[in-house]
Amino acid sequence: MKAIITGGGTGGHIYPALAVAEELKNKDWEILYLGSDYRMESEIVPAANFNFEGLAVRPLPREISTKIISSIFYNSKAFFRAIKLILEFKPDVIIGTGGFVAGPVVLAGALLGKKTVIHEQNAYPGITNKLLARVVDRVCLNFPEAGEYFNISQKKIRITGNPVRPRIFNVDSERAHQELNLQTELKTILITGGSLGAEVINQNVVELYQYALQNNIQIIHLSGKKNYSLLIDQLKKWGIDPEKPQLKIIDYLDEMEYALTAADIIIARAGATGLSEITSSKKASILIPFAGAAENHQLLNAQALQKNGAAVLLEESELSGRILLDKVREIIEDEEKLRSMSEAAGALSQEDSLKKLIKVIEKLTSE
Repeated sequence: MKAIITGGGTGGHIYPALAVAEELKNKDWEILYLGSDYRMESEIVPAANFNFEGLAVRPLPREISTKIISSIFYNSKAFFRAIKLILEFKPDVIIGTGGFVAGPVVLAGALLGKKTVIHEQNAYPGITNKLLARVVDRVCLNFPEAGEYFNISQKKIRITGNPVRPRIFNVDSERAHQELNLQTELKTILITGGSLGAEVINQNVVELYQYALQNNIQIIHLSGKKNYSLLIDQLKKWGIDPEKPQLKIIDYLDEMEYALTAADIIIARAGATGLSEITSSKKASILIPFAGAAENHQLLNAQALQKNGAAVLLEESELSGRILLDKVREIIEDEEKLRSMSEAAGALSQEDSLKKLIKVIEKLTSE
C-alpha cells in the first residue's frame, strides 16, 4: 500500500502527520510526504527518514492585496506538480493534516479520484481544511465540536482525537534527564512557544529565571530559532548567565519527548498538537493562547484543559513577568495541586487516537 501525506507550516500540522506516517510505515506502507519547500517540514520530514518532495506553495493573504497574485501563481504551480507526483507515485490514499500546503495536494488527489482523508486538530478548523472538507472522503476530528463548522454530510466525519507520536509516551525519566543534562532530584519548568517559538512569552520570563536560580529549580526553554539570540541578549542584560547548569536554553528540540518527560510544569501555547503531547505526558501546564489564532481557537483549546483542572489559562492581554511567576509558584510550590493537575492532564490523554485514525484510513482504502 502507498500513501501521500501532506501538512506543514508548524509542528502542529507536521507532527500528527509524522505520527501517521510512522505507523503506516511500520505496517509496510510506502510513504511520500509532500510539503512546502521553505517551511520547517522541509527539514523535519527528511530528518525522520521519509521521502520528501517540496512544493512552491504560498499562503493566501487574509486581506486583499497584491500578494494574492503571487500566491495564486505559486499555488497553481504546486497544484500541477502535485498532480504529476500523484500520477507517478500512484498512492492508495492521500492524507492531509492542515496548513496551506495541504490544499493543492489534497485537492489534486480528490480531482484525480484518489481516496482522501483530512485531519483537523483544533476546536475551530483552519481555512484549508474547511475548504477541502467538501471534496474529501473522510474528515477526522480531534474535538467533536469542530464538526459544527463544516457544512458537509455527517457521514464523512469521524472523531479520532489527535494522533501523538508513539515516542512521546512512556519515556524513561532517567534517560530524559540524562539526554538534557539535568538533575533528576530538582524540579523542572519547561517553557515552549511551540515549534516556531513565541516572542511574547520569551519577553516575560526574567522574573521566572531569577526565581528558578534562587530556588534551585531547572528551566528548559525552547525559544524558537528566530528568537534565540534575542532571548540570550535579554537574559545577559538582566545579569543572568544563560550558561548556568540549571538553564537549558535551546532554539529547537526535535526530541520533544525528553523535555516533556523531564518537566514538572509546562508553560506553553495552546495549539492542539502541543496540548495532546502535554496531556499524553501527564503534566500540569500554564497555557498562554496565541491571541492572533484564527477565531481565537487556541483559547477554546486551553479552556477545555482548564475546565478539567489540568491547566491554568493566562491570556496574552494579562501576561506579565510578575503574573507568570505568580502562576508558576501557585502550582510548583503546592505538591497537592501539582499532583492533581498532572492527574487531570493524564485523564484527558487519548492514547488510542493514532490507532483510531489509522483504522479510518485502512477501512477507506479497503472499500
